[in-house]
Amino acid sequence: MNTLRPVALALLAGAAFAASAADNVPLSDCVDLGGDQEIVRSGGTQNFILRDGESHYLVGFRGDCSSLTTASSISIVTDDTVDRLCPTGTKVKTNRGTCSVGKVEAIDAQQFANRKKRASR
Repeated sequence: MNTLRPVALALLAGAAFAASAADNVPLSDCVDLGGDQEIVRSGGTQNFILRDGESHYLVGFRGDCSSLTTASSISIVTDDTVDRLCPTGTKVKTNRGTCSVGKVEAIDAQQFANRKKRASR
């Protein structure tokens, strides 16, 4: 029984490390997006993930964005500037409506890939 305690502690420590490694970094400045974008609707009506070249973001809405799930076109606009992503003031325009962005966090490529994989199921 004594060997189970260190194993359990090691597992808990590993889980805590993995959770802290997954902490996302809030976007502090605006980013002008390039032409190499991929938007994955991975969070239903709450958020989506965005790959812009080698950069990856988790974009969350203020409230729901029900038009996101069925939209055939999506654009990211801040102060009438298309393809500008900011921590505040950004809107996601779809052919079915407009939604306000509430948060933007930088994520790593692995988080993007994992969320994309889950979204495709």
